[in-house]
Amino acid sequence: MRAPSRSAGADSAALPAPERLAAVATVLCAYPPRHRDALDGWLHARRAERLLRRDGEDRCEALLFRDDGGRACWCLYLLPDSDFLAWDDAIAALPACRGGEARSGAWARLRRRWLRRLRGRWQAQILRLQVLADDAGHCILLADRAEPSALGLAHAQRIAAAEGARLRAQADACCCLASRRAARDPAAASA
Repeated sequence: MRAPSRSAGADSAALPAPERLAAVATVLCAYPPRHRDALDGWLHARRAERLLRRDGEDRCEALLFRDDGGRACWCLYLLPDSDFLAWDDAIAALPACRGGEARSGAWARLRRRWLRRLRGRWQAQILRLQVLADDAGHCILLADRAEPSALGLAHAQRIAAAEGARLRAQADACCCLASRRAARDPAAASA
């Protein structure tokens, strides 16, 4: 999967650079059913927030991305297989998430699950983020299927279950550029 680079501007200042995300490497990526694949959320993201939840003894760190309407459109979760120093670098300049998304505890967890089921069950995939520079020097975010450690897989399964997301076994084979073209031209997608 690949996502095109973003043009410099006000929107890109509210998001971590693709290079910083790629440095984190392995993450659990969650996205709503309105998106065709895991990187489609990145294409719609306009701002990002740091998210830290404590559910009992479990601690969960994530980057929550929001679209133009303020809706959650993409979420990256830190896994034991992730590069922790790169994660700290990627989230350093981002604001902390406020409101219901950041709440922890049994009631907040049930509320999040209920809302996600009401809106449609999110998908989750364990991905390895990478970056590719095009001829013009723009960075393109790529994602490939990752093989996590047993601990990383168990952590991803716990996060997905707590969020009410379906953990997909493998990443989509197509890139998000193709999915974006299909969204523009439904006739080409069915061919």
